[in-house]
Amino acid sequence: MRVEIKRIKPLRVAFIRHVGPYAQVGTTWDKLLPILGKEGLLGGNPMFIGICHDDPEVTAPNKLRYDACVTVDHDFRGDGEAGIQIIGGGEYAVTTHQGPYNKIGHTYAALLGQWLPRSGRELGANLCFEVYLNSPESSPPEDLLTDIYAPLR
Repeated sequence: MRVEIKRIKPLRVAFIRHVGPYAQVGTTWDKLLPILGKEGLLGGNPMFIGICHDDPEVTAPNKLRYDACVTVDHDFRGDGEAGIQIIGGGEYAVTTHQGPYNKIGHTYAALLGQWLPRSGRELGANLCFEVYLNSPESSPPEDLLTDIYAPLR
């Protein structure tokens, strides 16, 4: 596993929360993207980010929380369904998962269960998040690339 330590600034994102199985988050993206597209916020180079709040090994599938997020500037105020949140800045351990989203748990397990204990570092207070580097609309599942960010202390 290749892990890089990155220092990032806080990220301001528009988001919609999904509650339920992680395999069903696509419907949440289907709600968020048209809202941002209507506002003209999908041009340029926004980051597409997912925040998985819960461990599916511990939390019941119908209670899993996931935020579908897109970086936005200070002009976007939300529209009722899409809210605003800040992803905390600081140091993160970052690794890239290649392959289908339903296998990403293996990469999380290796990063948090193997790399982190051996690194001499501790998990920080911010949330872990995913940055989607390509799209399932234009890439086959085995070619999907996702950076996983784990906060460090």
